[in-house]
Amino acid sequence: MLQSFYTGNTGLGANKQWLSVISDNIANVNTTGFKQEEVNFKDLISSSLTTYSTGGTPINREIGGGAFVGSTNKDFSQGAFKNSNSPLNLALDGEGFFMVKNPSASLVYYTRDGNFRLDATGDIVNQSGYKLQGWMLDENGNMAGALGNIKIPSSIDPVPTTRISYEDPTNLKADDRISYDEGGNVKVFNAADSDTYNYINTITTYDSLGTSHIVKQYFKKIDTNKWEVYTLIDDRAVTFSKDGNIYTALEIEFQGNGAIKSAKYANLQQDGATKVIAVGENSTTLDSPVEAGTIEISAGGRARYNDDGNGNLIDLHTGEQIGTIDYASGEVLLNTDTDEELTINYKTFDPDRDDAETLDDLTQIATTPINYDQDYSRFLNDGANSRAFTFSVAKLTQLTSDYIFYAQQDGSGKGDLMTLSVSEDGVVSGSYTNGQVRDIARLGIATFKDKEILIRKGDNLYLPSQQTFTPIIVPGGVLSKVRSGMLEMSNVDISKEFINLITAQRAYQANAKTITTSDQVLQTTMDIKR
Repeated sequence: MLQSFYTGNTGLGANKQWLSVISDNIANVNTTGFKQEEVNFKDLISSSLTTYSTGGTPINREIGGGAFVGSTNKDFSQGAFKNSNSPLNLALDGEGFFMVKNPSASLVYYTRDGNFRLDATGDIVNQSGYKLQGWMLDENGNMAGALGNIKIPSSIDPVPTTRISYEDPTNLKADDRISYDEGGNVKVFNAADSDTYNYINTITTYDSLGTSHIVKQYFKKIDTNKWEVYTLIDDRAVTFSKDGNIYTALEIEFQGNGAIKSAKYANLQQDGATKVIAVGENSTTLDSPVEAGTIEISAGGRARYNDDGNGNLIDLHTGEQIGTIDYASGEVLLNTDTDEELTINYKTFDPDRDDAETLDDLTQIATTPINYDQDYSRFLNDGANSRAFTFSVAKLTQLTSDYIFYAQQDGSGKGDLMTLSVSEDGVVSGSYTNGQVRDIARLGIATFKDKEILIRKGDNLYLPSQQTFTPIIVPGGVLSKVRSGMLEMSNVDISKEFINLITAQRAYQANAKTITTSDQVLQTTMDIKR
């Protein structure tokens, strides 16, 4: 008789624990990434006796001792997503867990909660300060090194320009005119006279300090299907060298279908020349044609003036225009008479000499090194490392259409982090103030063959029940897609939990009733003695 009390009591205990699980599920209905628990009941045996009849048939007499909660199972089904405004709010669409590391204990936890942020040191962390794990990427976007903390650089160093490439649909206008002088000869290139060239294209480049410099390329049509290209960077000439010779231009010839036939170094640069403007004078005539961006004017042994590549003579210190130069005729005219002797050094070129050097590779046309430490330049004087760069003109065309220029260069200035983004493949990219977008890292995603070995550790974190249970670790996008700007909600089903709540309540009441009924039966038995 007394056994029934204890049997009923086990039912009370089991359903009380079920109520605790249900309450925990309901309490976490708004917990990001929470996975609901389900209770497994098991029965207790008070006594079990098996006898056999004369015919050998077994006769069982089993009396149960009640029930208890044998275990709980985690429901790892996908939760719904909710949008957020943070790119570091992440959700996994499919299998797996984010991995976060406790920096103080060097212990890796597993979580479905993707509520991450960027801390002051550049690490991506969760709300407890645990660091998100993944692989850092090299400059080519490949995973480099072992799995570890994801650190986002707050700035990136400048990258000097080493290459300028003209890409499709860059086009020179095939039916553009050729400029002739009064004698019927093609006009000599004069950067200060737009009638001596057909088109000018500008490209921003960078030196090793991140300073920007403007490369200007003048395209001059000299014959049917033939063009010359002159280049300046800021206020100085850009030249090309071959076998000890210096050339001022490129000569490009096109085929009848508009594609490039050949390219050459052209217009051999002459040895440097010198002229003097005496005190009280304001003009002189240089040997011509003068190469734009080569004039250097000194007084008393100090650099004072230069030409800006556009026909103006400029004070190196103030930027004030102090005169003009006609590159074609060599005529120099100052605004006022000089009160000190001026020495002019400059370079000329011979446009009529046939000293061109044919280029074998149209994608690697190298300049002479650009000197960024020049006394005779207002812009190329910041002390950056000297560096040549190459041109690629292989995709340049000449068709009867408008001028179209699409040029790319591989340099950039210093950049500070503006925004982060995370792709479906778990690639973390940073956008910087210099216009660069860098792939910085790729998330690591872990899963387990048996997820029931995971134990809740609070803060939405899990650990395997034994350290010998190691996870399967893959990059993001392999097991599941990473959703940026979203969080996975709890997968608790409120309606189901309310039904479980009612069921648990009734089961508890029913077990309590068995105890009161047993008490009444026992009381009746005790009343027999009376």
